[in-house]
Amino acid sequence: MDQTLERLKTADQVHLLIVSDSHGHTDGIASLIQQTGLPDLILHLGDHQEPLEEITWELDCPVLGVAGNCDHSLATADLPDNRLIILAGRRFFLTHGHRYHVKNDLQNLFRVATQDPWRADFILFGHTHRQLVRQLFSDGREIYLLNPGSAFPGREGPQGIWLDLSDGKIRIDPLPDLQRP
Repeated sequence: MDQTLERLKTADQVHLLIVSDSHGHTDGIASLIQQTGLPDLILHLGDHQEPLEEITWELDCPVLGVAGNCDHSLATADLPDNRLIILAGRRFFLTHGHRYHVKNDLQNLFRVATQDPWRADFILFGHTHRQLVRQLFSDGREIYLLNPGSAFPGREGPQGIWLDLSDGKIRIDPLPDLQRP
């Protein structure tokens, strides 16, 4: 994983699949990959309920993630609640969101993720099972707030977000389509 992150840190092109709340069902993520093709990296925002290494192996794609409120097993206990990564020169703050009470409002999450030490360009969270794509501006910076919805293959799923960073341009595609809150 370290080699993948180091390579993508300064890459001109990065293709990401962002998912959350798969709750032990990788078939939903697999069906999203069938729609998009294989990404460079899958970002899982918690409530996967199985080791990310198993998802990596099963889908033949690197997966990086954080712990969600349902990830209590020993196999997922070593995952952080928050994580900062740099991809294509952009700062990504990953969290599940339950500790920021994202079902009530997003102000606390936004405040924390945009200030030091995080200073995120992209704030990625899950927990609500509802897709959200929002572009905001703060201190002269363009910031994206993204929730992929639930990758669980249920009534509304699987959902995810395809994020393409190419030559300084950003393309965000909610999958299968954006559910407005």
